[in-house]
Amino acid sequence: MSHAAANELIENQAMSPDDFHACIPRIREVAAVDLAVPADLHAKLVVGARNLLIPQTLLEECAAALISGNVVLQGPPGTGKSSLARVLANAFNVELLPVTAHEDWSTFEVIGRQELRAKADGTEQIVPVNGHFTEAVIRCAGKIPKHLDNPVNQQATWLLIDELNRAHPDKAFGELFSVLGTDQPVNITLAYQDPGNNDLVVPRRFRIIATINSIDKQFVNSLSQGLRRRFTFLTMDIPAKRNAGESWGSTAADASLASREFTAVQTEAAARASRRTGKSAADVLSFISDAVVAAMIKQLFDLVERVRYAKGDAADPYVPIGTAPLIDTVELFLIRAAGMNMALASAGSALDWAVSAKLVPLLDAGMVNREKLASLALSLTAPFDKSTKKGMLEIASDGLFYVE
Repeated sequence: MSHAAANELIENQAMSPDDFHACIPRIREVAAVDLAVPADLHAKLVVGARNLLIPQTLLEECAAALISGNVVLQGPPGTGKSSLARVLANAFNVELLPVTAHEDWSTFEVIGRQELRAKADGTEQIVPVNGHFTEAVIRCAGKIPKHLDNPVNQQATWLLIDELNRAHPDKAFGELFSVLGTDQPVNITLAYQDPGNNDLVVPRRFRIIATINSIDKQFVNSLSQGLRRRFTFLTMDIPAKRNAGESWGSTAADASLASREFTAVQTEAAARASRRTGKSAADVLSFISDAVVAAMIKQLFDLVERVRYAKGDAADPYVPIGTAPLIDTVELFLIRAAGMNMALASAGSALDWAVSAKLVPLLDAGMVNREKLASLALSLTAPFDKSTKKGMLEIASDGLFYVE
């Protein structure tokens, strides 16, 4: 079909357009099309999440939740929530529109607003600007005709909202409660849009995936029961603890996620350090595999293990450190030590510095027991008995500099 013929069919409403920005009310034509569940969804999820340290049951739960509706992924920072969202989107063959919430969000940022803008001739005009939600919905509608025409094409656009609870829920999302609570066509009147182009219906294929940092309690807002009911909440936690007697980096078929994490962290950190420093991957891996360095990396994981599983009456402070901060720490260590040709005898001081710069700041949170943190600091041995110890004691003393 020629482009002109297609345009004529679209204009006569015999065929749906694939761009609804100028004809928002026509989204109703495709709104009733349900989400298509790929026949190979499970296989796509397994392949996509092969580098994520999450149990397979969580993948299945996420898939079921998304088929049902909107999802919130909650958990400590650095556990891969945003990465999982992208895996899910790829498995369902949808585009993600990523945004990060903040406390100043209102319906202007979420639904839309009018802005005064300068034209090419120097004059000014008021133009409608879609908010994140509205823009994602319009893009989602545009994907549907293309996918129906050819299933290889993406079937929808979903909105990914990182740090959902940074926004004030009622102020930002209050007008969407009726829309998010049903898959029936509910009209939203877009007051900022031009008359005749201001009637929006949300397609059944549209979804929101939101993430919440469940540990950081500063500068966040509580989600109301009304908003919570409109999402399925799934938890991404730190990797499950090592099995009793299990060694770090175990290759056993039943190896724990924590043991598998040990290998994954070093592999990813070495690849990043090689890329950033220009060192060959072989040289970086050779450095990190040296017996002295390998032993220190195990000490790092022993230390992290003490705090990330220290619940209840444990003597150590509890901080659920995610995988991402561990990768960042080992990467920083390798850049300084391997990337700068540091002697092995000095590698300990480089790792101590990297831990003090990357992991210790994570302990400066209101939930951390400062007495336990001080006790942990005083128990540290080489290589963590200098910069790491000092940083912990400074935090334990409410920011006052520790003098040895």
